[in-house]
Amino acid sequence: MMKNPNSYQESILLLISRNVLLKVILFFLSFSKLIAQPKVQIEFQVNTCRGVVIDKFSNQPIYGIKVDILSGNKEIKGTAYTDDEGKFFIDLVGYLWRPRIKFTSYDYDEKIVLLNDSHIKDTNNVYIDVEMSKIPDDKKPTLFNKGTISSRAKTFFWKNNIFYHLDKNTVPGSYKASRIIINQVSANHTVKGELELSINGNKINPLLCYVPQNGKYENILSILSGYMDDKIFDKSNLPRFLDEQLLEPTLVFGKIIDAITKEPVTGAEVKILGISSNRRVTGVDGRFAFQVPEPGEYFLDVVPPFQSDYDSPPKKTLSIASGRGGWHKSDQILFPKDRFHWVK
Repeated sequence: MMKNPNSYQESILLLISRNVLLKVILFFLSFSKLIAQPKVQIEFQVNTCRGVVIDKFSNQPIYGIKVDILSGNKEIKGTAYTDDEGKFFIDLVGYLWRPRIKFTSYDYDEKIVLLNDSHIKDTNNVYIDVEMSKIPDDKKPTLFNKGTISSRAKTFFWKNNIFYHLDKNTVPGSYKASRIIINQVSANHTVKGELELSINGNKINPLLCYVPQNGKYENILSILSGYMDDKIFDKSNLPRFLDEQLLEPTLVFGKIIDAITKEPVTGAEVKILGISSNRRVTGVDGRFAFQVPEPGEYFLDVVPPFQSDYDSPPKKTLSIASGRGGWHKSDQILFPKDRFHWVK
């Protein structure tokens, strides 16, 4: 029995029409969902960035993680390293477009966090906590390029970090150590694979350098022994770790900065509430420093220069884990009285 040609064509047209209609409906549904999605913020104006980095499995703070803030064009807008409490702080960041925060270390897998508005907890200040996974020993390279020793050393020597330089006393077997704040560093390697260091414009013997490592101060050549053919440290008979009695009281230092001009502020009065040390008044470089000999919670109090146009910032909390060997960089930014951008 033959089908009616007209009926057959009508069926085909109806089927096509239904398919077209279905596609049109799906298109408008997808488009409406796209329109309904909230816009993702891609531009930020950031005053400060701070946070804590911990080991994913032990939940312990990680020392020496490099933290870079990158704008969308891969320009580095700020760099810091985590301290012995896993904390980092970067101030005066500025304008960011499609920003990322990159966390890197020789011992941990790299982590990149895309910055979004959930990371901004108060006015233009970013807070971010990160967990990182340690690289298993069997996944680390066992042989190292000679050039790697200098780049690895630089992860321990960076601006505003500290290290201890060991000096031998005249009495055999006894030592004294000097704490040095790093303002400038240069690290290179010789053709023999030996490390050459220059700190603050002075040549330093690496064998006498002790850097923060897992809550202690360890000899840098002990740490870098896997990079060297000549095991210099093993032949030295020097202690691997500094005795705590050689360490100076914990140091709290920083700079008072004008929020608008980015210049240091002269004549600001700085106090740490809870210690007996006298107040400090900043000079032309805006710097201050205190020794805190006991662990505990303290408050950094800054009073703007007399008759200045600055508002008084709130007191900043300082958590000191140890009375010896620690260091805490704590800059403060002063804003004009008609603005309110304080870092809590």
